[in-house]
Amino acid sequence: MARPSKRNRHPETLRNRPAAAVADAAPSAAAGTRLRHALPLALLWGLALLAYSNSFSAALIFDSNRAILQDPRLRAVTAQNSHLIWTQDYWYPSSQGGLFRPLTTLSYQWNYAVLGNGSHAAGYHWTNLLLHLVNLTLVYVLGLAVFEAPWAALALAALWGVHPVLTESVTNVVGRADLLAAFGVLAGLLSYVRGVAARGWRQAAWLTAAGASSAIGIFSKESAIVVLAAVPLYELAFTRGTRWNSRLAGYAALTLPVVIYLQIRHQVLSQLPSLLTAFCDNPLVGADFWTARVTAFKVIGKYLGLLIWPANLSADYSYNQVPLFGWSLASLEDAKAMLGVAMCVAAAAVAVLAWRRAPAVFFFIAFFFAALAPTANLVIVIGSIMAERFLYLPSLGFAGCLVWLGVEACRRRPSLRAAAPVVLVVACLALAGRTFARNADWHDEESLWTSAVKVSPRSYKSHADLALAKMSVMDGSALPAAESEMGKALVILGRLSDRQNMPPVWATAGLLYRIQGDLSAQAAATPQSNPWYRKSLEVFLRSKQIDEAWDRAMRRQNQADGKPPAAYGWPPTYLGLGRLYERLQQPQQALAAFEYGSSLRPQAEFFEEMYSVWRSLGKPENAVMALMEGLAADPTETRLAQRIAQFYQETAPGSCALLSNGGSVALNPRCPPVRRSLCSASKNLAERYRQLGQTAKADDTAANAKRDLGCTAELPR
Repeated sequence: MARPSKRNRHPETLRNRPAAAVADAAPSAAAGTRLRHALPLALLWGLALLAYSNSFSAALIFDSNRAILQDPRLRAVTAQNSHLIWTQDYWYPSSQGGLFRPLTTLSYQWNYAVLGNGSHAAGYHWTNLLLHLVNLTLVYVLGLAVFEAPWAALALAALWGVHPVLTESVTNVVGRADLLAAFGVLAGLLSYVRGVAARGWRQAAWLTAAGASSAIGIFSKESAIVVLAAVPLYELAFTRGTRWNSRLAGYAALTLPVVIYLQIRHQVLSQLPSLLTAFCDNPLVGADFWTARVTAFKVIGKYLGLLIWPANLSADYSYNQVPLFGWSLASLEDAKAMLGVAMCVAAAAVAVLAWRRAPAVFFFIAFFFAALAPTANLVIVIGSIMAERFLYLPSLGFAGCLVWLGVEACRRRPSLRAAAPVVLVVACLALAGRTFARNADWHDEESLWTSAVKVSPRSYKSHADLALAKMSVMDGSALPAAESEMGKALVILGRLSDRQNMPPVWATAGLLYRIQGDLSAQAAATPQSNPWYRKSLEVFLRSKQIDEAWDRAMRRQNQADGKPPAAYGWPPTYLGLGRLYERLQQPQQALAAFEYGSSLRPQAEFFEEMYSVWRSLGKPENAVMALMEGLAADPTETRLAQRIAQFYQETAPGSCALLSNGGSVALNPRCPPVRRSLCSASKNLAERYRQLGQTAKADDTAANAKRDLGCTAELPR
């Protein structure tokens, strides 16, 4: 392919040609145009398939487990589930993160319920890869627009599409939000450029496509708002003379979905409790303004390092893998921070100088920083200090600069043209090979966190999650290794205050030590003398103390925001603590822990444990009432109904409490004694919710009891 003439590289000419370039790059009705790009696209798709060919066996791990397997909204396509998707947090119901991404959740539902993938991961991985291939095509089209040469567009898409930092968005299923957001930005940009250059119905069609793309992106992930920056940057780099009425129509098409999204998001999140960012997830929330910003520049420097040399990749960079800037010239970490600042300043200077002479360089550098801005912690401090998935779209800017360097090198030294394809092939195969190897790390929890510990040894989360993965080994052979990793996590967290700490890690440690106590129980004369039980109780109580500090902080935040007090709590802390108290033969403490935990999250396990404790105390009426409270909290919990039926079968086999059904028995909620017990249980549960400030849960419990059981006097409101 001949290089562009000097005339075509003149800045003024460059600023007037991209609309035509995109028109040439976009799908054409002419068979010749389609065939012209068929081979490069086939090569790109084949390379991507090769790089990700081993990703389909990866399990639904890390955040994918929580976002898919633990989200009941995905189980079926119903009006109720659709309502929940559009009115609840992205992480519903396990926790809340202040995120609203309904289209991403709907895409999971499509896999789970419509395609029938359920918990089988392969279907989710295929969907992710197909989305990545679509984005790969869009990058190729953008490359044609910028470089006006298919080989340069091929190089851009290839270097970007198989870069290993993209694995956290492609191989990790929950990275689908990044894939959809990137689609919205790229398709929105390209459709806009086509639209402003077109006339009549074609312009309307392209601008409609731009608006639809913007909507898909922004309703999938908040970061897709960068489409509103990508378009003016592209115009500033390449275009002049476009009619203002066309531009205004184009900007309106892109902006309208964003405005609608922000309004809906505000309405949804305003009805949910306010949240606080965990210090351990992003230590910048605990730093002063300048310390946080300089540290954020250090993170950008780390990102650039990963793009240049992606040898060491990690799924986590939590506390204290990226230490805060300490204002010490003798510190290596502080030197890295200053280097990050210098790199960003230098990049900005290069972009300004390149604006007229090399518009492509200006555009790609500006695009990198614009695409990274929503997650860079420079303007808004978000929930994570660093994550490789944040580089999915920004890395396009890095690849674009590399391709421009290659194009310029070939132009200045024609002797390099013959070697350029070889260099490109070697680079792409090396990147694809690293991506293939990285995919293996995502195979399961143990492989993922084993790799993370090697790269991020100072992160508490890497050690804690590896310990949890080791605990899952069925035969218990990995418990010593789990104890070692958990010990490292607790050492990292031990220096922090309760408000800065993380109750889940201490609760997991308590569970680990209790399991080891169970294994060594026979060697102890009494449960109280079991050293593992004592150690377990110590860390469970620390988890409870941390949990209470978070609860106080959450209540203060919601009160300041004018919202009802919201109870914060980590239910596994109280489930584990209650079970440990059972082993220590302290039933009253166990009941208190179970009751509080059940108020935070009405899981069947809490009520079953209370049932067992009351039975051991010789109080069957209290025992069955505990099961009744569980059924009042979740009427769909058939397991509890079966336990209640079993109880009545043992204590009153001939009563109306039981219904015969083909040789089996079931609970009859219409039987007066059963109905009265259920109404009383609903009243107890509603009162406990109100004591914790969970008014909405209390009202829902009362309303359900009145509607389903006819309870009235028992449940005043």
